[in-house]
Amino acid sequence: MAWPSYETYRPYVLVAGAIPIILLVAHELWLWHIEDSQPWGCKKLGRKENSNFEDEEDDEEYASGTALDSWRIKALQIHPIKSCSATELDSADVEATGLRYDRQFAFAEWVTPQKPEDASEEEKAPRWEFRTLRTVGFERFTLVKPEVWVPDPTVTPSKHEDYIDNMASRGVLVVRYPRLNMSPLETLAVRARLLPLTKSFRMPLFPPKGHTYQSETVNIWKDSPKWLNYGRHLPDDFKSFIGARSPITLFRADTSSFRQVFRCAPRKEDLGYQPLVGFADAYPLHLINLASVRDLANKPNVQKELPSFTARRFRPNFLITGPSAYDEDDWKRVRIGNKEYHCACHTVRCLLPNVDPDTGTRNKNEPNRTLKSYRVIDPGDSQHACLGLQLVPALQQGTIKVGDKIEVLERGEHFYLKQ
Repeated sequence: MAWPSYETYRPYVLVAGAIPIILLVAHELWLWHIEDSQPWGCKKLGRKENSNFEDEEDDEEYASGTALDSWRIKALQIHPIKSCSATELDSADVEATGLRYDRQFAFAEWVTPQKPEDASEEEKAPRWEFRTLRTVGFERFTLVKPEVWVPDPTVTPSKHEDYIDNMASRGVLVVRYPRLNMSPLETLAVRARLLPLTKSFRMPLFPPKGHTYQSETVNIWKDSPKWLNYGRHLPDDFKSFIGARSPITLFRADTSSFRQVFRCAPRKEDLGYQPLVGFADAYPLHLINLASVRDLANKPNVQKELPSFTARRFRPNFLITGPSAYDEDDWKRVRIGNKEYHCACHTVRCLLPNVDPDTGTRNKNEPNRTLKSYRVIDPGDSQHACLGLQLVPALQQGTIKVGDKIEVLERGEHFYLKQ
């Protein structure tokens, strides 16, 4: 009796060989559906229309000053995760810590400090150090896109577990990042438009009651608060995406123990409360004048090395138009809309603006080199350039919106106090 030829069984062999691939694709699609589905009962925070930064390079419109009654807020933005992509807003709630949801999260790296042999054991002990775009090697932070999803009051309440969890945490933070080093299967699925170009993970926007997140010490400049380690939510491949060589995690500021702000900030006896911050460097709010940015952008070396130059490099909360370049340098107190703000100090610039916010490309020199050639203006710091202002809200509650009028209430000198 002759055995059937291979050709007889070939269709069955092909089907059998395809089954694992089909199952893998189905599994990936199922995971993507779970990751990409809208958090139940929530709506995404952010501007729905074109960006208010879209025409920022129109020098005819923005490079020169205008009449006082046309000084306005042009754009508002928050950075939910420090050093990551921004969320642009049409309006925002102002709190003691700045704009709601701004810089409440940050990544940290587990490091062993390089200390002298005679340093104490505590000084030499490994620790969590927060990381930003200042740190060479973490430029991919700019490609991480957080989304803030908040409870939607128009949604009918549900007994579904996801809805209950999302309401208990007062929303969800969804974090998207590009797919890199894709497997052949992923590449095929992306090309077939079965999978998106990004991956994502999510976490509670606020820790719910009875949460089990560990409070751990994270070093932020000279502060060492014990805040919440959200690292359990990071996917296994996220460390390799970022390019970290040591363990990394994600911290959330504990709303019961924000960092108090002193230095140039108004004091509690004058303000009625002591200013606070989460992961912001030093002050609750950052304002920048578009005319000042355009003046910098048109300097020869900046034009040559960075022909397309955005104010988003400076990561402001408020982008304003109307004042001539650097008019803001001596502002001490302003009214925006119907709320007052104290201008605590100049924004002393580091190398962070050298990183392109869209690509993560770090320029070796600009704009920092040009800034330092003519903007070392604060008598409190003779080493660094200044651009923009650090603000403190006069009240712990308020709102601000695009188009709000700006009025300067007081002018005077600034003297920057270092950390």
